[in-house]
Amino acid sequence: MRILVVDDEKLNLVIASDLIQKVFNNKEVFLCSNPQDTINMIRKHSIDILLLDIVMPVTSGIQVLKDIRQTGLFNDIQIIMLTSLEDEESFKTCFDLGADDYIKKPINLNEFSSRIKAAIKTREHTLKLKELNKKLNETQLYMIQKEKMASIGELAAGIAHEINNPIGYVNSNLETLTSYMQKIVEAIGLYKEFAEKSSQAEGKLRNVELDLNESALSTLTENVTEEYRLLKERIKKIKLDYILDDLNSLITDSREGIEKVIKIVQSLKSFARTGFEDKLVYNSLEEIINEAIIIVKNESKYFVDIERIFAKVPEIQCNKGQLGQVILNVLVNAIQAIKTEKRNDRGKIIIETGYTKKYIYCSIKDDGPGIPENIIHRVFDPFFTTKEVGEGTGLGLSISYDIIVKKHKGELLVKNNIEKGACFTIKLPI
Repeated sequence: MRILVVDDEKLNLVIASDLIQKVFNNKEVFLCSNPQDTINMIRKHSIDILLLDIVMPVTSGIQVLKDIRQTGLFNDIQIIMLTSLEDEESFKTCFDLGADDYIKKPINLNEFSSRIKAAIKTREHTLKLKELNKKLNETQLYMIQKEKMASIGELAAGIAHEINNPIGYVNSNLETLTSYMQKIVEAIGLYKEFAEKSSQAEGKLRNVELDLNESALSTLTENVTEEYRLLKERIKKIKLDYILDDLNSLITDSREGIEKVIKIVQSLKSFARTGFEDKLVYNSLEEIINEAIIIVKNESKYFVDIERIFAKVPEIQCNKGQLGQVILNVLVNAIQAIKTEKRNDRGKIIIETGYTKKYIYCSIKDDGPGIPENIIHRVFDPFFTTKEVGEGTGLGLSISYDIIVKKHKGELLVKNNIEKGACFTIKLPI
């Protein structure tokens, strides 16, 4: 425990230091006679308790107190004012500015030790609470990440299927391209062979042109023509024209397949990020929604059509991974609710974005069975679920509520639609 005493009179500093050492021999004591150095000393020595004289020249203790509390960095340190004043207005001002206690001068040993003990106890409790809060926050982040990984686990087979499809036709295209490449190499060989024979014929023409009679010239020309005819027949058997036409299509399809896989992997990477960082950065809400839709695509494509109605909303300050998790949780719940109906027609989910002066919002509306009115008020409770045992943790919506309300200072609302189904609305402050 580190104690700093600030007083412009050095004798008072010595007296206070001696008393602290006498009563609390295991505490570190720092002394300061210049009130303007107070904040630097607090920062440098990580001070826990500050004894601050009120009446000092140039800068009063009240001004120092105000400066300390206004920084917002040292709000949890204990500040005890030292004073010989009997002015109640000064006491009120000190407490209004954030003083925790006061000790009157001249110092009474019993009063001094009692108030310091109380300050030490309060500070110890504060430090314990900070440590517990840190552990609670770490546990909370761990639960968020665990629930996120559980969501990926539930969707893993579908995601694998979505990746396997494009990989499958890319692989098939590569086999075809390999076969085409062999035929193209064969065709190039035939053209080279023809070029060599034509070159030889041209050389003969140059060497014996003066002696060559008309009959010999005709024979040589016929030979070249026959070689060209044979070349065309062999090229036709290879189907080189068809191969060259098909190459562009194969390459385009393969590129689209690879791009599809890249999008799925990027969406998964974005979603699977730990999100432990507290810093909120600007992101596109539309991009976050599209990534969530990519992840649930296989889960939805046989049962549900997802319609997007996107307005041109500004970018929002958010934790991308955590906001993506919320949207994914709501989408998965909506899809699973529609699937439970075992209906003949396809379900529908409408995702709409927009903004007001205060909020950017995203509503996710489904035409599923809705939420029974007697439990709708409990959907954000931890471990509450209507799913069968083993099919859900009951933490998805609870964690989603925590992410939106506590971490992003927004709102997460739920209601049943008038016609059918449920609607979740995410509101984030601009």
